[in-house]
Amino acid sequence: MVKALRARPAVLRVVLALLVFAVAAAVFAFSAPSANAAPASGSVPAVDTTPAPTDSPQSIGVWVRIAADKSNVPNVSVTVTGKGVSLTVVTGADGKVTVPLAKPGTYKLAIDKSTLPDGQKVLGQDPREVAVSTGNQGVPGYFLLGDGNTGAVPSASASPGAGSSDSGGSTKQSIADVVLPRIATGLIFGLLIALASIGVSLIYGTTGLNNFAHGELVTFGALAGYVVAGPLHLPGWFGIIVALVLGGAFGYLQDLGLWKPLRKKGVGLIPLMIVSIGLSLALRYIFQFIFGPDLLVTPNNQSSVLNLGPIHLRSTDISSPIICIVVLLLVAFALLRTRIGKATRAVADNRSLAAATGINVERVIRIVWVAGGALAGLSGALIGYYQPVSWQTGASILLLIFASVTLGGLGTAFGALVGSLVIGLIVDLSQAVGVPSNMKFVAALLVMIIILIFRPQGILGRKDRIG
Repeated sequence: MVKALRARPAVLRVVLALLVFAVAAAVFAFSAPSANAAPASGSVPAVDTTPAPTDSPQSIGVWVRIAADKSNVPNVSVTVTGKGVSLTVVTGADGKVTVPLAKPGTYKLAIDKSTLPDGQKVLGQDPREVAVSTGNQGVPGYFLLGDGNTGAVPSASASPGAGSSDSGGSTKQSIADVVLPRIATGLIFGLLIALASIGVSLIYGTTGLNNFAHGELVTFGALAGYVVAGPLHLPGWFGIIVALVLGGAFGYLQDLGLWKPLRKKGVGLIPLMIVSIGLSLALRYIFQFIFGPDLLVTPNNQSSVLNLGPIHLRSTDISSPIICIVVLLLVAFALLRTRIGKATRAVADNRSLAAATGINVERVIRIVWVAGGALAGLSGALIGYYQPVSWQTGASILLLIFASVTLGGLGTAFGALVGSLVIGLIVDLSQAVGVPSNMKFVAALLVMIIILIFRPQGILGRKDRIG
C-alpha cells in the first residue's frame, strides 16, 4: 500500500502530461486561420462568378427530382451564392450537378423558377442554405418538385442514415416508401447507440456506477474522428481507428486517475454519480473551449451507392452497420468464450464472490473501462458521418443511451444491444406516423416507460440479481 501511494504522484504527473499534450495538439491543429473568418473591417469582398476548380476540397451536390414518381429533372438552373461567390449551374440528365467550392462556409441555393417543368413547384424551402465544412464533398442540396398538392416535404433528418431519406415526402407515397427507409435508418441508429450503450452497461454491471460522463467519451471519439479526417486530411478509416484507440486510452486514464482512487477510498455510489455529472460538465466545456461552439462536419461522400426500392444508401450507410455488427460480435465472443469475459460476468454477478475465487476485480474493472471507452469512441466517430459534430454530441444522445440500457435490462450487455435497436427504430418510425422531429426522442422514452410498466426488469433483465 505504501509503495502504491508513493507511485501515485508519478502516475498523476504522467496523466497530466498526456492531457496537456492532447490539448496542445488540438490547439495546434486548429491554430490556422479559419476559412470562415469575417473580412477585415472596411473591406468589401468582391463577388466571384468564376467556377472553382473541379478538384476543390469541398463541393455541394445539387439534386432536383419530382416527388411523386422520383424522376430526375434536367436543365434546371440553380444559383449558388455565398463566401463572395455567385454561380449559376444547370442540372444534367440525372437531375444532378456538382458545385465545387474553393472555400468552406454557408451557401444559399436558389432555383430559377422559369426553368422548371410546366406545372411543377418547389416543395419545401427555396432558397435554402447549406453549410459546407473544410474537405466536405458532395454536401446534399436536394430540391423536390410537385404540382402544389403533394404537401410539404420534411427536411433531411440529421439522424444516422439520413442519406436514405431523400425519397421525398409526397402524400402519394405508399406505406412501404415511408416505412422502409425509416426502418433502415432506425436500425443504423440503433447499432450506433448500441456501441456506446454496451460500455455503459458493462461499467454499471461491474462497478454499479451510472456514468453520466459516458456521453463525453462519445464526443471525444467524434471529435477525434473529425480532426483526423478533416483538418489533418487523413483517410476516414484511419480516423475511426484513431477514435477507437484514443477512446480506450481515455477510458483507461479516467479509471486510473479518478475512479480507482475513489473506489479505494470507499466513496459511495451516489457521490460517485455526482462526480460523474461534474466530470461530464467539465469535459463538455473543455471541448467547447478547444473546438469552439460551431458545428463541425466530417468529410463524407453523400451520394447513394446502393438503391433498394425506396431505400437509398450511401457508402457509410453500408460500412457503418457492418463495422458495428462485427465489433458487437467480437464483444459477444469475448464475454461468452474468453477468460476475461467470464471474469467480467462473474464480477458483474457478484463482486465479492468473484474476488473470493481469485479473480482480480480491479484488473477486470480496468479492462471494462478501456473497452467501454473504446466502444464509445468508435460510436462517436461513426456518428460523425451522419450528423455534424459539436462539443455536446454525446450529451445530446446520453438520454437515449441510458434509455437503451434501462430498456434492455441494467447490467446486461446483450440487453443494451436489444434496447438500443428498439430505441433506434422507435425514434425513426415515430416520424413516419406524424411525430414532429423535435419530439422523436420523447416518443422513444414514452415507449420505454410503457414497456417497463409491464416488464420492470427490462427486456433481458432478471427479476432478482444475486448480491
